[in-house]
Amino acid sequence: MNICIIGLGILGITYGSILSDSDVTVICVDTDDQTIDMLNEGELPIYEPGLKALVSTSVSTGRLCFSSNIQKAIKDSEIIFITCEVPTNDHDFPDLRFMKPIAQSIGNHIEKDVTVVIKSTVPPGTCQIIKQTIQKTLDERQVEIPFEVISNPDFARKGSMIKDCLVPDMVVIGSDSPAAVERLKSLYDSLHVREENYVITDPQSAEMIKYGVNAFLATKLSFINELALLCENANANIIDVTNGMSRDERIGKGFMEAGPGYGGSDLPKDSKALVEIAKAYGEDFKVLTGAIRANEKQKLKMVEKIKRIMGNLEGKTIGVLGLSYKPETTDMREAPSIIIVKGLVAAGARIQIYCPEGNQEAKWRFHKEKDEISYCHDAYEAAQDADALVLITGWREFKGIDQERLLTAMKDRFFFDFRNLFHDEPPKGFIYSGLGIPEKEIN
Repeated sequence: MNICIIGLGILGITYGSILSDSDVTVICVDTDDQTIDMLNEGELPIYEPGLKALVSTSVSTGRLCFSSNIQKAIKDSEIIFITCEVPTNDHDFPDLRFMKPIAQSIGNHIEKDVTVVIKSTVPPGTCQIIKQTIQKTLDERQVEIPFEVISNPDFARKGSMIKDCLVPDMVVIGSDSPAAVERLKSLYDSLHVREENYVITDPQSAEMIKYGVNAFLATKLSFINELALLCENANANIIDVTNGMSRDERIGKGFMEAGPGYGGSDLPKDSKALVEIAKAYGEDFKVLTGAIRANEKQKLKMVEKIKRIMGNLEGKTIGVLGLSYKPETTDMREAPSIIIVKGLVAAGARIQIYCPEGNQEAKWRFHKEKDEISYCHDAYEAAQDADALVLITGWREFKGIDQERLLTAMKDRFFFDFRNLFHDEPPKGFIYSGLGIPEKEIN
């Protein structure tokens, strides 16, 4: 079986590599020649643990290749996955400007029965729009070629993409065609998806499930983060509070860790998009709107906390540990670090940054603040002569850091742990401040 994947972001590259590990041939295509050249040279445009090795292995078998020849890829394939980016417009509504031309290309170049699978996050009704676009193009060609368009949204998380694709918690398939559903399930047999993990529904419901999941997780995180702020004022401990709450099976343990706010390419964008989708259908999504506002407030609260504890930041040097919105990714889109670092610079501080994989992206995101920022090779360089350390992203390597070496390198000893990485045993010798932990718990 020949498979085509259109769109070479992290999703397209990961799925292409994994599916090619089965008895199929996968051609991944994109209009960006630079990305294609990079992949053909064995390099990746993004960082994801284990992905470079997986791509290399898949290419070496001859079952995976990368190309900019979308026409040939479409012509030769029985299943076509669309994994392109779906940006939002100036009003935060999902924009199909990249997807519609892909649909036209499919209509222009298919020569046999194909199943088109939309894995990108798209608003309800998109499958129908793509189906109509392909059919219109076929009509213009004056040919009759059977095809189906189905929704199969992706739920893999950055930092664990390979595991999430290989062992998915659920596989949502939205289609009005039982034959198309079985065709896709047959392909996924190579991933050993259990029957009980399938959610089979109509296209609109499948499209809505993805938005519903991300928006609910964003709301849950905003709630826990605001609860952490309340705990600080009420002399309660957010660690104990969330531990107790999560024992209630109606709440569960997932996404119960307080932090400086959520970020990334999915939760912020999809939450805002769902609010706008609701407006288009005449609904006012007040709960989600509140969660979005709470998340922006949370990031600003971190800056306020540092100011409150340290006082005037003018002329102070602050070491920042972690920039990406979560560990094991370079993604800084809407990361809390952006607001926090910009806020500290605006308050007069000089910043020394270390992130295991995020420094490169930060250089253009903090272009206006470049004169006040230094990029470091490790945490100890970030701590050198610093008045404070601010841990924003909980990379694994920070947990095993040499605390005594950090303290020796620093000029003062403030340590802000916005991921509560050291809540169980606060670093000795530091003026330690966790998030949602009352002052009696702070050394």
